[in-house]
Amino acid sequence: MHYQTKDLKLLYVENSEQTRKETIPILNKFFNKVIVAGDGEEALLLYKKENPDLIITDISIPLLSGIDFTKEIRKKDKDIPIIILSAHTDTEYLIESIKIGIDGYIFKPINLNQLEETLKKITERLSLKRELENNINLLKQYQEAVDRLFIVTKTDPRGIITYVNQKFCDISKYSKQELIGKPHNIVRHPDVPKTFFKNMWKVIKEEKRTWKGIVKNRAKDRSTYYVDTVITPIFDKNGEIKEYISIRKDITQIMNPRKKLENILVSKNNSIVAIINIDNFKYIEKIYDIKTIQDIENKILSLITKNIPEKCSFNEIVNFGDGEFVLAKDIKQINNRIIKMTINNLRDLQEKIQKASSEMLDYELDISVSIAYGKNAYKIAKYALTQMDKINTDFIMANELETKIKEEAEKNLRILKLIKSSIEKNRIMLYFQPIVSNKSGKIIKYESLIRLIKENGEVVSPSYFIDLAKKTKYYPHITSSVVEQAIEAVKLLNKEISINLSMIDIEKDNIRSQIISLIEKNKSLTDKITFEILEDENIKDFKVVENFLKYVKKLGVKIAIDDFGSGYSNFERLLNYYPDMLKIDGSLVKNIQNNRFSLNLIETIVLFAKRQRLKTIAEFVENRNIYEILSKLGVDYSQGFYFGKPEPIENLLKKYHKE
Repeated sequence: MHYQTKDLKLLYVENSEQTRKETIPILNKFFNKVIVAGDGEEALLLYKKENPDLIITDISIPLLSGIDFTKEIRKKDKDIPIIILSAHTDTEYLIESIKIGIDGYIFKPINLNQLEETLKKITERLSLKRELENNINLLKQYQEAVDRLFIVTKTDPRGIITYVNQKFCDISKYSKQELIGKPHNIVRHPDVPKTFFKNMWKVIKEEKRTWKGIVKNRAKDRSTYYVDTVITPIFDKNGEIKEYISIRKDITQIMNPRKKLENILVSKNNSIVAIINIDNFKYIEKIYDIKTIQDIENKILSLITKNIPEKCSFNEIVNFGDGEFVLAKDIKQINNRIIKMTINNLRDLQEKIQKASSEMLDYELDISVSIAYGKNAYKIAKYALTQMDKINTDFIMANELETKIKEEAEKNLRILKLIKSSIEKNRIMLYFQPIVSNKSGKIIKYESLIRLIKENGEVVSPSYFIDLAKKTKYYPHITSSVVEQAIEAVKLLNKEISINLSMIDIEKDNIRSQIISLIEKNKSLTDKITFEILEDENIKDFKVVENFLKYVKKLGVKIAIDDFGSGYSNFERLLNYYPDMLKIDGSLVKNIQNNRFSLNLIETIVLFAKRQRLKTIAEFVENRNIYEILSKLGVDYSQGFYFGKPEPIENLLKKYHKE
C-alpha cells in the first residue's frame, strides 16, 4: 500500500499540537513529505506555495474552519483529494462535508485500517488520473510531432471532414473554415477515376481495414500534388466505425517522374503525350557541374512552360531528367483535326524553345530540340525519339511507328529463339576469310568470322543477331565458343587466326575470365593467335582492357586494332594497348579509288604505323585496282572478296589436302 502514496505530497492541517505529535508518525508511514499547518489561513498559504497532491484537515481549526478552508480550496481546485478528520459525530458536519466535495471523512482518534482504506481509494484514483494526464500529455506531443511532419485529417463515417491540421491547409490552399464540414472530395483530382476511390472505400468501410496508397489531389489554386496516404478506421466499443483518420506525406517533389506520368494518364481513354528532348544534353552534362546542370534543367522547364501555346492545353509537364521533358494532356476525343492542331502547336513550341534558349539560359549553349508525340502511350513516343537519327528528322508522330515496333519486337523474339537453339544444338560456327601479304600475294593468316546455321542449313551473318545477343545471357557462351573454335582451327590449319573481340567483351569479368582460361590452356599456340580489338564508345574502364591486353601479349598473343580510322580512334590511347598491327577501316578502303580524302587518310595511317613499327591490314579489298593502290601506299596485308569469301573450315581443309 505504501508504495502508492510515498511519492505524494501531503498537506496536513491540525491546530492541536498533541494530536499532531500523535498523528504525524502515522502519516509518515504513508508519505515521504508531510507539510503541516496549524490553522486555515496558514494552510491556504502553504497550499499555494507547495502545491500538494492531497489534503488531510481537522474540521475544527482556527481562523478558518475545516469546512470553510475546504470551500476555499474547492474554488481553486475541484479535483484535489481532501480528507476531513473530526471528533464530531454530528450528522450535520458529515452532510456539509459531502456537499462541498470531500473524498473521505475519518473520525478521531484515527483508526489505521480506516485511514489505510480511505487512502487506498484516493491513491488509486490519483494514480488513474496521473496516468490519464500522462497519456493525454503524450498524445498531445505525438499529435504535435505528427502535425509537424504529416498532413492529418479526420472525417466522420460519411466522409465529412471534422478535423484538419495546418499542413493540410498549407498544401490544399484551403482554410480550415473552408474544409471543416465538407466532403473529402473537395481535393479530389478530376484525373483520378471514381473506381479508385470506390476501391478505397471498400477497404476502409466494408472490410474495415487500413488503406495505403498514393493519391493525386488538386489544390484550391488547381495545382496538382501527390500524397503517400494511410487511412485508418477508428472503432467504438461495439466495433462500429466512429470516424476515419488519415495521415499523409507530401511526395510531390520526390515523385518518380515515370510514376507521376502513370498517375496523369491513369484510366484515360484519350490522351496525347509529347516528349521534348534536348538533343545535345549529354554534351552539356560533360561541360558543367551537377548544380549548373540542375539550373539549366529548371530554366528549360520554365522555358517550355512559358512558351506552350494556349491552344496546346497540356495540363502536365514532367522533367524526366537527362534533357527529357514529357508533356501530357487528356482530351475527350482524338480526331484528325486535333492531331493536326497539336502538330502545329508543338512545332511552334519547338521553334520558340530553340530561339529563346540562348537568351534565357545565360549560358553559352545552342539548344537543339527534338519532339516525338503519340496517342495514349509514352513508350511509343520514347521509341520514336530513338528512331529520329535513322530517318533524319527532329519531329515525329510516334503512332506511325507502332506497327514497326510490333514487327521489330516479333523479329527480336525470332532472333532470340535462333540464338538459344544454335547454342543448344552447337550450330554456332566460324567461317574463315584469308588475309594475304601484299608483297608475296600469299595467304599468311585467316580472320575468324562468326555465323549461325539454321536447321535448314541457311547461314546467318552476325549483323542479323550479334547486337541483340550482346544484351542476353547467351553472349558469354557465344564468345567462349568462338575462341575455342578459333584455337582448334589453328591446330588444324597450322595458320595464324584472328579472333574478333570488342572492348565491351573484355570489360566483362565473366567473358574476360573465359578467354584468359582458354589462352592459358593453349600457350603453345598463342604465337598464331591475334585478337582484333574493336573500340567502343561505351567502354567505362580502359585500364581493365589495357591490363588484359598486356597479359595476353606476354603469353604470345598478337593485338590488332580493328576499324582503325573510324569514329573513336584515339592514337595516344591505342598506343597504350601496345598493338602489333592496325586494321584500316573498310569504309575508307572501299572509297580509295574515287575519294581523295580516303586515300590521304590511309596514307597518313600507313605513315603513322611505320613510324610506330606496326603492321597494317586493309579489309574490303574487292578488286585488283584497290589492291594495287594499297600496295603502293605500303599497306602490309589485304583482306577481301578479291582474295576469297569467308568459308567453313571443312572447305579450307579440302583445299589444303589437294595442295
